[in-house]
Amino acid sequence: MPSPQEWKPRVLTAAHWFWFLLFMGLVTRLPLLRLATAETTDGVWSLTYFSPTFLPNDRFVIFPGYPFLLLIGQWLGAGGFLLGRIVSAVAGILFLIPLWKFSRRWMSVEMSGLVCTMGLFSPLVWQWSLKVMPDVFFLLVFWLALERLVAADVEQNRGAWITACLSATAAACTRPEGYLLIVWVFVVGERVYRNPKWLYRLFALLVWIGPLYLLGPKFTIILDAYREGAGMAPGLQGRHMFFLNALQHLYAYLTQPVFVFTPLIFGAALLGLGKMLHRDDTEGRAFKRILFQVYLLLFISRLFPMAYQDRYLLPFLPLILTAAGYQLEHFFENWRTPGRPIRKMFFKNGLLTLLLAWSVIYGAGVLIAQYDSFGDIKRSSEFLKTLPADAVIYSDEIQKTQYWSGRNLIKVTLPFTPPKGAYVVLHSCYTPRLGFVDTHMRESLGAQVLRQDNSMVVPLLTDVMEDQTLQNRIEASAFRFHPQFFFSLTYHIEK
Repeated sequence: MPSPQEWKPRVLTAAHWFWFLLFMGLVTRLPLLRLATAETTDGVWSLTYFSPTFLPNDRFVIFPGYPFLLLIGQWLGAGGFLLGRIVSAVAGILFLIPLWKFSRRWMSVEMSGLVCTMGLFSPLVWQWSLKVMPDVFFLLVFWLALERLVAADVEQNRGAWITACLSATAAACTRPEGYLLIVWVFVVGERVYRNPKWLYRLFALLVWIGPLYLLGPKFTIILDAYREGAGMAPGLQGRHMFFLNALQHLYAYLTQPVFVFTPLIFGAALLGLGKMLHRDDTEGRAFKRILFQVYLLLFISRLFPMAYQDRYLLPFLPLILTAAGYQLEHFFENWRTPGRPIRKMFFKNGLLTLLLAWSVIYGAGVLIAQYDSFGDIKRSSEFLKTLPADAVIYSDEIQKTQYWSGRNLIKVTLPFTPPKGAYVVLHSCYTPRLGFVDTHMRESLGAQVLRQDNSMVVPLLTDVMEDQTLQNRIEASAFRFHPQFFFSLTYHIEK
């Protein structure tokens, strides 16, 4: 009789993980591209960046990298918000490639696959992969540049350095944080290109001319953000003390990741980061020379401006996931249970299932609770399409309303005296105490309400707030589970 074959556990290969992650990424992105009702102001700015009707303001800091991708789509006849969401969704899947390559330097194929799965379902990535925003595309090029810098440093690989230089350039053309990479691009280049050095220096300078040129007009705006955080800006924000502002942000960036990345992943990441810093081989030294220093500088730079949103934590996600995976694998490898392999297997699988399920459930909750963000503005804007072609229309918000309505609008300024026959659309997100303003519009200006649109958002990841003083501020995180109600009113002046 043939002897029974020895049972061997099935091991998933890199190819298996590739097809699994690609399939799950497409399934969890493509059917949801139309889930979000509207776009943020930054999203509309990205869509209209190269449009002749583009209306920037004094705090406009969008860089042209992501909008240029949308412009290419428009040249190919596929413009519009849906294209922007597709670009974000694809970037949210592609960022798993450098995440996989870097995590494989620190852990097994199995844990690298789980790390990438956690990245795929991370609430931040999932949410912003379905919106027109540059953040996920920036995550892709920023992390690709860091991973290739590590590869170039460890392997003395010139091709990896060239990719890192180009990716860092794309990151700098997308968000200001990308300029942090320029120092490490040149430092690693000095280590990789020993002879002739002039060739790599010339290449790097030529590549970075564009980003440095783009930084010029934005530099004052970026400095103003730090000036505001230092308490030197005019107005109410000028009363803030620099030290207290930095301390407040320090506490926020050490506590809010519990919500943003989920508690178990963030807790494991803190332990894993300590172990990664204590590793003293080639990989550990490269990590301390490049990644740790870049992220430390990025973290410090976040403490001083007044603005805060959960999406500002997105660049830290790959580091958090890698550190969490490293800690988990180290924990399971060193957990000795002689004679009880089944119990260890159930505990390991149960813990990993809990980590993934928590991210999936919280991420799905974010998508459901925040899908109608700015929905009232979009619906009121679409109503403006039905007004007469020669209608004079005033609004307290121009960018989004003008984009969705396709109408030319006049900004509401005080004192406000619209002519008879004009139309006025006001939004509670931009006009404080709109209920009282509504009484004034009816009684003093003879306005008749033609339409009212409403929306409700639960800011599980900090989103628009009813109170404008909380908008883009640390205090908004205290209302993370409090529903925010908004409405828009469209008037016709009849007196």
